[in-house]
Amino acid sequence: MIEYRYTIFAKLFFRYGNIPLTFLLMIYLGTSVIGLFSRWYFIFFAIINLAIIIWLNKYFIKMYRNFPFSIRFAEDKLICSDFFFSDRVVEICLSDIDSITGGVFGGYPSRPTYIHDGKQNITIGFYSGSGKFNELLISILKNIEEPLYQQLIDKMKKFNAGR
Repeated sequence: MIEYRYTIFAKLFFRYGNIPLTFLLMIYLGTSVIGLFSRWYFIFFAIINLAIIIWLNKYFIKMYRNFPFSIRFAEDKLICSDFFFSDRVVEICLSDIDSITGGVFGGYPSRPTYIHDGKQNITIGFYSGSGKFNELLISILKNIEEPLYQQLIDKMKKFNAGR
């Protein structure tokens, strides 16, 4: 059984990165609201700052629910643990994976990759560019069912042909 983990710096960033960013954006939001007393057009800056704060925290909440910080790979299953604010452990059989989206399969290698288990209706995500998660993705691709593998290869060919 091979265990894949994020580095300590990646783990800190993915778990707590929204806190300093939200704090800075709240300062900008405050100055925009104060600026409303002198100029009316500061409402646009306040709305933009508020929208960014909401989007940023919504994204991090999604990460907290779907991103395990420890994934163990066995021959026929993934054991996902170390979710933020949760002690849950999720086991996904490789034969139950019905889709892999995002990341290199979405045309953007720097974005997260999502694996969906159709039997349990569970989605987990990870950044394949962090740590050794690229090796995990290769191991998953070697062990998934042939139709899904072909579908993913066709997607990759389509993205490479479009470049």
